[in-house]
Amino acid sequence: MTLAAAALLAGLAWVRYGPLPAGLLRLEDQTSTEVVARDGEPLRESLSAEGQRSRRMRPDGLPEALVHATLAAEDARFFHHPGIDPLAVVRALWHDVRARRMIEGGSTLSQQAIKVLVHRDRSAAGKLREAVLALRLEQRLGKREILALYLTVAPYGNQIQGAESASRAYFGVAAAELTPAQAALLAGLPQRPSALDPRRHLEAARRRQQWVLGRMRELGWLTAEEYQAACRERLAIARSERAFLAPHFVERVMQAVPGPPPRRIRTTLDALLQRDVAGIVDMHRARLVSHGAYDVAVAVLDNRAGEWRAWEGSGDYLDQDHGGAIDGAITPRQPGSALKPFTYALAFEQGFTPASVLPDVPAHFATATAGVLYSPRNYDGVFRGPLRARVALAGSENVPAVWLLSRAGVPDLLRVLRRVGLTTLDRTPEYYGYALTMGDAEVRLDELVTAYAAIARGGTFRPSVAIRGIDRDGEGPAPLRPADVAEERVMSPRAAFWLADILSDPDARAYIFGSGGSLDFPFPVAVKTGTSQAYHDNWTIGFTRDVTVGVWVGNFDRAPLRNSSGVTGAAPIFHDVMLAAQARIGGRTPAADEPIVDRPLDLEPRVICALSGHEATPLCPLLRTEWMPSDRPNLPCPWHRHAADRVVVAWPPAYRAWARQTGLAVDARADAGVSGEHVGRVGAGGSHAAGTASGRSRQATSSERVEALRIVNPPPGAIYLYDPTLRAAFQTLPMRAVTAAATRLVWEVDGRAVGASDSDRALEWPLARGPHTVAVTDGREREETSIVVR
Repeated sequence: MTLAAAALLAGLAWVRYGPLPAGLLRLEDQTSTEVVARDGEPLRESLSAEGQRSRRMRPDGLPEALVHATLAAEDARFFHHPGIDPLAVVRALWHDVRARRMIEGGSTLSQQAIKVLVHRDRSAAGKLREAVLALRLEQRLGKREILALYLTVAPYGNQIQGAESASRAYFGVAAAELTPAQAALLAGLPQRPSALDPRRHLEAARRRQQWVLGRMRELGWLTAEEYQAACRERLAIARSERAFLAPHFVERVMQAVPGPPPRRIRTTLDALLQRDVAGIVDMHRARLVSHGAYDVAVAVLDNRAGEWRAWEGSGDYLDQDHGGAIDGAITPRQPGSALKPFTYALAFEQGFTPASVLPDVPAHFATATAGVLYSPRNYDGVFRGPLRARVALAGSENVPAVWLLSRAGVPDLLRVLRRVGLTTLDRTPEYYGYALTMGDAEVRLDELVTAYAAIARGGTFRPSVAIRGIDRDGEGPAPLRPADVAEERVMSPRAAFWLADILSDPDARAYIFGSGGSLDFPFPVAVKTGTSQAYHDNWTIGFTRDVTVGVWVGNFDRAPLRNSSGVTGAAPIFHDVMLAAQARIGGRTPAADEPIVDRPLDLEPRVICALSGHEATPLCPLLRTEWMPSDRPNLPCPWHRHAADRVVVAWPPAYRAWARQTGLAVDARADAGVSGEHVGRVGAGGSHAAGTASGRSRQATSSERVEALRIVNPPPGAIYLYDPTLRAAFQTLPMRAVTAAATRLVWEVDGRAVGASDSDRALEWPLARGPHTVAVTDGREREETSIVVR
């Protein structure tokens, strides 16, 4: 008898004090993650690992109305039983027998919580295990802890788990704000979530609610007046709680959080600005479609905080036909000329200034492959001769940028681009070559925006962030990173100032882009456009002191755009977003003369010749003011000289051929006093500035130095490649030859005549792949050379 009693006690002890299944009370898989904007507005609540939307409830924060309604509906004796309620079991059996079917279960809240957590089957053995675990749960946790556990895991239909999520989903309020009528409706749902779904079966849910209210009145948890008010209350059921703002941004944020999914992610996103951006994209939709563009990405960065404030990945997340779920802000694409400012930044570090004159003339550059020459062309196929760096960058000319890179070095440019955060440039300098400055490489929009923001900060780089902090269950709010992130200097303050000053100079870019368009603003904005090869992508990136905005327009399937460039495609969207972002983030309209980047104290304004970039003299017809280093002497302009009774231009050797072809050159010997120089006449008010001619001089009147017929372009054995940044119409080779006297030249390619030209002009031949023999004749002599086009 003693042994039997001991065995019985041991059995009861095992039932009561035995172990719970490992990990049973870890609720990470039961809790979904809420992503909110910077002001707390929900962006999205992701599904938990169990496929539900759920928020955890805590024992010390349970709303009284919800507690009373839940106990009335499910377990009125909850605080008086050990996990199993014998009276409820007997009552349920009596009701089931009388009804001759299962109509009542008698489960306590502890048992129902266990049922959800262990996914127990409907067999008798499963029911027995549930009862045992309920007794053990009561031993481990206090009553309010078990009640909070139940209210966290109970099913409320529509992939909603837990009373907090149900309250927000059905009524749009936190559980703490529920009225007794609302709490009663929710408390009735876990019994039959589908049949009582208030969105589809409101009347059934209302009948269950009335029963729960009646029980609350019987149990003394409602006064007669409260009961009558609750019965009369009209309930407004929300159709859906699912927020769908910035879906690409939310997905990126959730992937970036380390460790198990947290309860809440607090992001940097500005919900109001995000809606503005979405509206702007929608407003431009019809115009984009007319150009064959279906996808748009926009990123807005707060320069001071380094925080993303708006993020649009495709323009329409639900557009399955055009890859709407793809995030264009992180998808690498060719940026075209949007990379050019960093070539100029590198050159500025190496001694160039905005006044440095760069050659915009036909040129050939050696590549890493023996015999292969790179011969860039400008966007419009026009060569403009000498261009100051300010004008060349503002006008986005290709040839000067390549020439500059040939001096600065591709390896050094690649280092600069990597330092400012472009992670996709993982090939060798030889792989990219000189075309790197024109964007013949793929980058991400978000990283390019971050790189431009480094310029706006005066040359300091800091990583951009999307998360302000994360909240995990059992922990207080925690920031994802320290508040003060160390900044790295990636370019000098002088280079950053020059870049910002040039890119915000409307006069400097007007000769190419005109004025009065999408690149003009009522306040200073540094802006750069870019168009990739074959017109697959166009970009506009720009910044103020407060904000950097980047826009990409294109197609994820790489279908080319129609009659669209960075100016016509992305720029109108950029313009509208920049206005909205500056107002929202900057909170002000900058003054028209306010610099974007503070001017370094070692720069001073100097008057220069608009043509040569040197210190202006009385002979220079067109002047400009430029910020120049105060410790660097500037030589007087040597280009403009007196010749007899007039002022002429003494063209440096690099520009002589170009000057002859454009009608700006005058024979040197016709002008006394400038023997040995090619000169151009500057008449009254006439000038040549920024590569444009005003008041053209007469053509040469006598022969150049006597010279036999000779082909000067193409050079022997040259190998040409198609320029990836240009249309086929611009894929031409300028063929030139020099002769003893001015005459007519006839050109042949592979024995077939392709055209004729004057001896002082080039003949443009459309490139054709393959080996070719190029020949020229002046009627007396004949010259040949061989080339290859790949």
